[in-house]
Amino acid sequence: MATPAFRAIRRHFPGAHITLIIHRRVGAVLRRAPWFDQELLYAPADGRPVREFLRCVKELRREPYVLGFALPNSFSSALMLRMGGVARRVGYARDCRSFLLTDAVPRPSENGGFKPTYMVDYYLGLCKEAGIGAAGREMQLPFPDEDAARADGMLKGQGLDPGGGLFLLHPGAGFGPSKRWPPDRFSRLAKLLQGEYGVQVALIAGPAERDAVAAIIGGSDAPIVDLSACGIDLHLLKCVVARSRLLVTTDSGPRHYGVALGVPTVCVMGSTHPGYSTSAHANDHVVRLDVECGPCQKKECPLDHRCMEEITAEMVMEACRNALAHSRDGTDDD
Repeated sequence: MATPAFRAIRRHFPGAHITLIIHRRVGAVLRRAPWFDQELLYAPADGRPVREFLRCVKELRREPYVLGFALPNSFSSALMLRMGGVARRVGYARDCRSFLLTDAVPRPSENGGFKPTYMVDYYLGLCKEAGIGAAGREMQLPFPDEDAARADGMLKGQGLDPGGGLFLLHPGAGFGPSKRWPPDRFSRLAKLLQGEYGVQVALIAGPAERDAVAAIIGGSDAPIVDLSACGIDLHLLKCVVARSRLLVTTDSGPRHYGVALGVPTVCVMGSTHPGYSTSAHANDHVVRLDVECGPCQKKECPLDHRCMEEITAEMVMEACRNALAHSRDGTDDD
């Protein structure tokens, strides 16, 4: 969701040397992106977080950076820019880090509290503070033809036809269990989709979702192809999602892949506020219930997880029908 901000910064500074500092575990998301001259991978989880932080600071100090954006809301991101000698440092005033920033931007608020803001606009707000105009609000996830061909080969190796109308299901949620939809609902949905559309259904998931993947496949009468063990990294996943005709997911990273790549995307949403992640794109469809305890923004439900438990496979199936109908009508174009 930061890609519109990256695009705006590059357009405003076409000849500048732009460095991206990105966590190593998600670095593949922006592989082959055209907005950066250099990529600095930050790996604090490698066992020596302080040493890794200081390594990145040292790398920054090699060049006289005149402007930096602390897109994460963390204290450490602002501290890294400050210790790295970046002259002008722009970020939101939160997490006690304002003194580290030259431009501490007030977070959007209303009625005395924080205003849930779509993250695309949240990041573009930092660009505006620096005098940089927006270059559109559409998300982008570029990848070259050779990687698309590699993804096609992988799909064929799993017995799938890349051009045959693949439907993808994603049950994972790194945020926490409050975002997860029960596996038996995914099992039921796969059967409904195959029964009505006669399509190939496949699962994408990370290593932490192996139990959920096994439960979904074991609980469904419909054949489901497991792509979670095929070595798909976050870059190749772009190519796989782009090949799909429908994506059903939790409110997690693959959802934004689908929206950015123009794929009809149905998000089953639980504890999180839709204002942070829901776009105005016609291919972005959300299924959620207004419950008295939500949206709570909690990683784990302290009650009965009713916001997700009460969403049935039939409810999501209806959203899938609507998403596919919009796609056929051509109304999912940005």
